[in-house]
Amino acid sequence: MKKSAILGIVVVLGAAWTGGAWYTGQKAEDFIKNEIADGNVQLKKGFDKWGIASSMELLSFERGVFSSTAHYRVRLTTPAAQGKPAQERDVLFVEHLNHGPFPLSNLKAGKFAPAMMASDFALEESPAVQEWFTAAKGAVPLSGHYSVSYSKNVSGTFDVAPVTFAQGDTKLTFTGMKGDIDYTTSSKRAVFALNSDGLDLSGPSDTSDIVSMSMKGIAINGDLTQNGDSMYLGSQKVAFKNWTITSKERPPVQLKDTAIAVDLTEAGAAMGAKMVLDFGMINVQDKDMAGLKLAIDLQKVDAKAFKAINAVYEAASTRMLQSKGAQQTPEFTDEEKQIMKTNAELILAGNPTLAVAPLEVRTANGKSTFNLNLDLTKPAAMDGDASQMLMQAVRKLDAKLVLSKGNLGDLMAIEPQVRGVPAEQAAQTAKGQVEMIGTMATAMGVAKVENDSIVSYLNYADGQVDFNGKKMPVEQFLMMVMSGAMGR
Repeated sequence: MKKSAILGIVVVLGAAWTGGAWYTGQKAEDFIKNEIADGNVQLKKGFDKWGIASSMELLSFERGVFSSTAHYRVRLTTPAAQGKPAQERDVLFVEHLNHGPFPLSNLKAGKFAPAMMASDFALEESPAVQEWFTAAKGAVPLSGHYSVSYSKNVSGTFDVAPVTFAQGDTKLTFTGMKGDIDYTTSSKRAVFALNSDGLDLSGPSDTSDIVSMSMKGIAINGDLTQNGDSMYLGSQKVAFKNWTITSKERPPVQLKDTAIAVDLTEAGAAMGAKMVLDFGMINVQDKDMAGLKLAIDLQKVDAKAFKAINAVYEAASTRMLQSKGAQQTPEFTDEEKQIMKTNAELILAGNPTLAVAPLEVRTANGKSTFNLNLDLTKPAAMDGDASQMLMQAVRKLDAKLVLSKGNLGDLMAIEPQVRGVPAEQAAQTAKGQVEMIGTMATAMGVAKVENDSIVSYLNYADGQVDFNGKKMPVEQFLMMVMSGAMGR
């Protein structure tokens, strides 16, 4: 091939790349302006409830052929109060953009897929965040990188620098956090993973005797998709490898392998929610005591009715936050109460279900569980006697309690051991107490002993109760419970 032909190809390719970069530079600027408009909507939602005005704006956009530089400002304005004027705080960001179709920063990172742009952003020093910069000891407190495809999907990472804050006897040490985020525009799906080695907080408190708290191995994960009602459905999970709480008067408590998981789902016009709280092991005074798990599952909830109730609660909560302490709990107007009542009727009309499956306590010598399944329905009237409405709202109930004798003995031996009683002595005493509980429960008819466990169950449907094999009308069961509560 002639040199002139090769040179011509290079020129054409260079022109194509330059033209593509210039074009995508324009598209990148449009994308950023649209994101700022969306960001202002989200800021308003987040800060209005605190009575804080917020805005985000593009201060400058210096566009080149292959790269651009943008500067942003987020302004937060607290209203005048108690004789003090309104205060404005500006948070500034700088962003260095590499234009597509093959952004240079992506190529350097070994990413060769075409992209509209790639960005490196960072928080800039300003009076509003000066303390944060000082605590980061010279590092940029918040920075990151993200890439935007031509279909406007976003993939990125961010880095929160380690910081140390100290004021008087109070000290906060944070090891920093790294995060990965992917957002698919067409499906409005966001997947994120945040990780931190830990956080330590120590200092006196006026409201409790806790003097320090330490969290190690923090992980936050989520997979969420926005539905047509602007609600985010999917899964979220927060986990701590180790969570230690130290108090002045009480022994230190260590929570190992703690996790909180929430799943929101949607099926047609109904939604469901499941929450699982799991303390892998609770350790007191360097002794493993018990593991605890609670799973709550709510299904067949009218999504629009739930959203309406949630909107009312958020409005009342916003007023409470803006009351500067005048309201201790959310207060509802008569109109809001009616909205909540109407939508509660819609939820019950959908026959929702509630399950506790399970509440579980684990120890070295066994596991005890409580399971509950509840089917609900709309009562004949929502303005009658509260107990009568409750009875009408419960369509079906199944509950079962299984207390492992070994597990119950372990639990009953914890308190004496904390007081200093030798472990063997505490265990022997607890064993005798457990046997006495099983005998008394059997004699009173409230439980049975099966396979070294104390078992009690209750089934209810159509006005009839089955309590440990004894069937009776619900009214008779309630009278029996009342009599037992009164000691008759």
